[in-house]
Amino acid sequence: MKDRPHLTLPPQNPRDTSPPSVSYLSRVQESVNALKAWRGALPVPEMVVVLGSGLADAVDGLDNLACARFEDIPGFRTTHVLGHRSELRVGRVECVLPDGRTGSREVAFLRGRNHAYEGFDAGEVVHNVRTLLHWGAKGVLLTNAAGCLDISWPVGSLMVLSDHINFTGLNPLAYPYGAGFEPRFVDMGRCYDAEWRSDLKAMARAQGLTMNEGTYFGVLGPTYETPAEIRMMQTLGAHAVGMSTVLEAIAARQLGARVAAVSCFTNHGAGLSPEAVLDHADVLDVGKASARGLAKLLLAAAVSLPL
Repeated sequence: MKDRPHLTLPPQNPRDTSPPSVSYLSRVQESVNALKAWRGALPVPEMVVVLGSGLADAVDGLDNLACARFEDIPGFRTTHVLGHRSELRVGRVECVLPDGRTGSREVAFLRGRNHAYEGFDAGEVVHNVRTLLHWGAKGVLLTNAAGCLDISWPVGSLMVLSDHINFTGLNPLAYPYGAGFEPRFVDMGRCYDAEWRSDLKAMARAQGLTMNEGTYFGVLGPTYETPAEIRMMQTLGAHAVGMSTVLEAIAARQLGARVAAVSCFTNHGAGLSPEAVLDHADVLDVGKASARGLAKLLLAAAVSLPL
């Protein structure tokens, strides 16, 4: 990455407690206007990368990009989940691709995300991604730490999402957080871009990374699943389970963005490894151990996936 100055926004008002009756679309536009004022005439990011648990510190050169803290951007919310930094990094990214070429693109990195189990509503969960797409980004690359439901896939390996099952009970297109956005009824049959999935798997192979492909089961959390729930998910055809990603993917597809998502397996589901006790600290440790390889893949994808 090229060096960029460390920029911050001026302090804003504390957490917006506007009731849902206030137009959600206007709150997204307020965030966009703040980012436009911050960046001025500089190029708008073309790609959004959401960094999940354990990835915040893994991407080389990220600290050299312009920085805005979530708390300083009107409409953004600060997460308090360990492993999420709650900051936006924006700038021009350059990296050498697996084929030897050099790729370059303006990229926005969300260094952390909001989760519904923290008390955020569906609109707040997807607000940051929606804002960056309304600002002008055309693609979204989502990452997450996930539990693996296939015992033959090792902890530390990766999975590119081909589909998901939304079991959160939430949808960012429902009223009032879908009001003002079009289309209201979105085809989810091709949520995760097939061309991007193929490219990601090819880049992973070139880097010697193990990447499978499968279905992600999105849950509300924050508890880990019971063995019975894991068996249910397997029966329904899921390969991974986690507490994020699906709502962001839905919101991004509504806005016409190309979407891909990659899970890093930090553990096997409850009951699949009888000796294992699931713990968030262990999830972060495994995520960090696997993060370097995934971070290199993310940089290559961020600058080269077709938009």
